[in-house]
Amino acid sequence: MDKKIKRGRPVNEAMHAEIIAVAARLFMQLGLQATTMELIAKELGVSKLSLYSRFENKDALFSAVIEAKCKEYIPKHYFDDFHDYPMEEALYRVALGLLRLLISDDAINMERMLIEQSSHKHNLAKLFYDAGPARIKNIIAENLQQLNKEKKLLIIDPVFSAHIFCSLLKGSDIYLRTSMNIPSKPTIAEMDDYCRMVVKMFIKAHA
Repeated sequence: MDKKIKRGRPVNEAMHAEIIAVAARLFMQLGLQATTMELIAKELGVSKLSLYSRFENKDALFSAVIEAKCKEYIPKHYFDDFHDYPMEEALYRVALGLLRLLISDDAINMERMLIEQSSHKHNLAKLFYDAGPARIKNIIAENLQQLNKEKKLLIIDPVFSAHIFCSLLKGSDIYLRTSMNIPSKPTIAEMDDYCRMVVKMFIKAHA
């Protein structure tokens, strides 16, 4: 007797991407408080039921927006094939992607918005942190741990070293100038040179 296989709802990648794009735009235009699931559904031209079938609530959708933005600048394959590249090049790709993300208008505006609302909406800041910074740092830490196992670097505490790696980028003059709207915008060459120097220093510190 054949067993019936219960299949879940197939994922419509195009619809998923459209929801993320519309939600991100509304979050940035109207703010997190004013953007409702009903408004997002209306903008998409779908029912609220259809939207809730994919995201259980606005918090889940907000987290998905942050995660999608991170993946845009640091694609999944950067980590999937991390160990297929020479160590310095692999770290450089992640560093440049992270720096580009940090100075993007979306990331800077989102952080400003969260700071303004943090006094009465603590969970949004936590959602942002978990879906963005914490997630990226954890993935970096996992790869640093692997480099330690392969004896390519001496990583005593992978999580701490991941924090240091990210701090070298967010603490850069490039990020500070951009976040404070100080002209002129950093050039590709400037970001490239800075990220390569960060990687060299990081490797030397963990040699």
